[in-house]
Amino acid sequence: MVWSHMGLKHDIDGSQLRDVFYEENDMDRIISYCKKDTIIVAQILLKLRNEDLLAEDEILSE
Repeated sequence: MVWSHMGLKHDIDGSQLRDVFYEENDMDRIISYCKKDTIIVAQILLKLRNEDLLAEDEILSE
C-alpha cells in the first residue's frame, strides 16, 4: 500500500479514537493519527490521478 512505503502505519484505528479521547485523554495521539490519515488520503488521491506521490520532504506537518 502507499502508506506502508512511507512509514505511515497507525498504532490505533478509527474505532479506538473514542477511547483514546475519553479514557486516555491522549490528544497528541489523536492528532498524530489524523495527520497520518490526511497524508494517506492525499497520496491515494494523487495515485488515482496518476500523479507523482509526495516525497517525505514535500509534506508539511506543522
